[in-house]
This record gives sequence, C-alpha cells and structure tokens, in this order.
Amino acid sequence: MAAMRLPVLLLALGLLPACDSAPKAKTEPKQDAETKSAPATAKPVPMAPAPEGTVVIDGLYVHTCAAEGSCPTLLQDAGAAHCKGLGLGGMQWRLPRIEELERWVGSDALQGFDGFHWTGSAWDEDPAQWWIFDPGSKSKTTAKPDRKPFTIRCVAEPK
Repeated sequence: MAAMRLPVLLLALGLLPACDSAPKAKTEPKQDAETKSAPATAKPVPMAPAPEGTVVIDGLYVHTCAAEGSCPTLLQDAGAAHCKGLGLGGMQWRLPRIEELERWVGSDALQGFDGFHWTGSAWDEDPAQWWIFDPGSKSKTTAKPDRKPFTIRCVAEPK
C-alpha cells in the first residue's frame, strides 16, 4: 500500500510529471534584442492634397461645387460619363453612392448641396432605376436615368 502512495506523493509535489496526452508546445529559442526583428506594421499612406475645387470627406475626394459649372445638371448617364471623363488629379472619378451622399448632410465644405443629386447606386428592386438624393430635405427616391437632369457631384478614391 505504501508503494502506491509514493507516485501520488511525487505527483502532488510536482516531481512526477502528470500523464498528459496533450502534445507539448515547442518553445522557440530566445533571441537577444539585436537579432530579434520587430513585427512589420503598415503605416497609413497619407492622401495626396485635394485637387482644386475638391475636399476630402470620408477618405474620398469630393467636388465642393464652389466653382461655377463644376457640378453640372445632367441626366444620370451623362453625369456618370462626365465624372468618368474628368482628368482632375489623374484620378478615376465617379458618381457618389447613396450612402456617401447621406453621410455628407450638414458638411460645411460642400456648396450647392441642395436639390436632388444623381448617385451611382442602382435600385436593387429595379436596376434600371437609380437613387437620387436631396441633402437639404434628406429625401431620396429612385428615377430612371433619363427622367430629368439633376446635380452631378463627382468623387474619387485615392490611388
């Protein structure tokens, strides 16, 4: 009986390893401070300065519409082509998404931000219609692209 107590006593004292079926984790050899490399961290890339007539909002370059004719009133298709054809700052310009326009309500940096604006967001229930948004009244609805001209405000994402 005393012989059976010895393993239990050694186990309790930590002198006898427990029967553990889990594999032991390998330990890496320690490195001194000179050979240990610091983890790579991505530094945020600063945006280029906003081209003239634009501001940065939510990480996008957005036309302010301050200059005469910078935000024309066009049909949706013509507006999308207008934005795509801009060469401003060497960036690719587009119509804003409905969510983007909604977030910019109250922005002091934007002028002419009243009246309906075309978006680049098609309506899920009928892709032949596009969202239009009036930031002044916060009204939104959908319209066919040839319904009537609305404001075109172009945006670009940084390169």
